[in-house]
Amino acid sequence: MSQLIPSVNISGVFPKEIIQFVISTLRSFRRLMSVLPPFLTLSTAQKRARFSEISDLCEDHLSEAFNHVPNSPWSIDAAVSTKSRSRNRYLNVFPWDRTRVVLPTSGVGACDYINASLIKLSPEAQYIATQGPLTGTIHHFWAMCFDQALKLGAETIVIAMVTPLVEMGREKCAKYWPSHNHLNWDLSEALQRDRISPGDLTVTWLGEELHEDKFAVTSLRLRSGDVSKKVLHFYYEGWQDTKVPDAVEPLISLSEEILAVRAEHPSVVPIVHCSAGVGRTGTFIAIDYLRNFSDPFDRTSADPVLDLVKQMRSDRMMMVQTPHQYAFLYELLERMFRERV
Repeated sequence: MSQLIPSVNISGVFPKEIIQFVISTLRSFRRLMSVLPPFLTLSTAQKRARFSEISDLCEDHLSEAFNHVPNSPWSIDAAVSTKSRSRNRYLNVFPWDRTRVVLPTSGVGACDYINASLIKLSPEAQYIATQGPLTGTIHHFWAMCFDQALKLGAETIVIAMVTPLVEMGREKCAKYWPSHNHLNWDLSEALQRDRISPGDLTVTWLGEELHEDKFAVTSLRLRSGDVSKKVLHFYYEGWQDTKVPDAVEPLISLSEEILAVRAEHPSVVPIVHCSAGVGRTGTFIAIDYLRNFSDPFDRTSADPVLDLVKQMRSDRMMMVQTPHQYAFLYELLERMFRERV
């Protein structure tokens, strides 16, 4: 027979202030749990199941692509063509033909391929997601930046880089921008060789500052002839491949800085990249969108994380690459919800 344990009057054991604090905290927790949206009460297993659902859908899309289903929205013909293969950093991450960014070319037979995708989440929330440039595609990257700015009528170009250059001895991204000890890069010869417009393009370093010890902001100028564009290059290197960030605060701060630029220059479409342009890139775009361009708690979506990742993957494969990154977005929304209540 179980022994009964007599109750204890804790008022004589703990100070009154501590007892009141504990009771208040418990009440706040119960109140929060009673109003949490259902998608914030999902178990780890349920989140993994939803990520598996998304991954299975992506596998179906890839199956269509590799089986060359006629008129498939998931075709990747441009990415796997003989001319394009050397421009891909990885052998399994490609843009869909339907949403790929096309390089401006001059001359018959020139290759217009770059591993970059236009991500359209809403009229106000559009991004270009791209891989980290290879040494041989640096001039392609800058030609894309300049061309997109011309098409959008934007005087400022915003780039968010969320990968270190090297990780565990392996290159994750080429150093594609000049620095104070080599101020000016002339890309004209490489562009003319590949018949990519504009035929004359230079990148010039203007300055750099460290933003609250969180990320570097480099100011650059991109010039072709008499036309120049200002470039703001945001570089956060504290995020390892396939992982979640050690802290979300630097990324929130980065998102807020980019939002401030967008407020001043509404035509800006941020160019976001990591190494492959899907995992950290997709996660950062999701952070930016959920915080600045949506109301995930308005109950129009039963699961805004699931819906958002599906939408992003319809524009670029494998966006938000791992189950850990996927689960991290729920943690972000729970933090946002707590801030509201």
